Amino acid sequence: MKNPFELFGLEPNFLLDEQELSQKLRNMLQSVHPDRFASGSDQEQLAAMQKTTQINDAYGVLKSPVRRAQALLQLKAGLDGSKEVTVKDPVFLMQQLELREELETLSAKKDMGGLMDFAETIESMEDAQIASINELFQQEGENQLLESDKILTEIYKLQFLRKTLMDIEAAEEKILG
Repeated sequence: MKNPFELFGLEPNFLLDEQELSQKLRNMLQSVHPDRFASGSDQEQLAAMQKTTQINDAYGVLKSPVRRAQALLQLKAGLDGSKEVTVKDPVFLMQQLELREELETLSAKKDMGGLMDFAETIESMEDAQIASINELFQQEGENQLLESDKILTEIYKLQFLRKTLMDIEAAEEKILG
């Protein structure tokens, strides 16, 4: 895939203005939407569909903090941030076990209010994790080398929090029927 930051005309930064990103998406899709080429040749229609797919794929990367961090790590350090990482942080691992147990308890009790409060807690943790990843990427600009291994670990932690949020949503949907 082409560099998603370059495709959208953005500086490769971890934190992005989501409104600006959405506006750029709309503008780009309007110019290449396949409907604009309905009366064009098969080749023009295919090219428009391929460009639309490329734009949507890049948007998906830039919209997701996890995928954006992985893309930025690939761009800056040539590392595949999507690979599994072994987290050697016992405090983090214990915390994750406790969070999973809390989710299971709230789900079993069908405690919708508790699940909503729990989701807020996880979202706060996610915000802190995003800030931590951003700080690591920012350090590179201060005459320091990019701490790739640390960033990989922080991305993995963020993935866990994102997964927990999806599991909370699934538990809420199950309760609501």
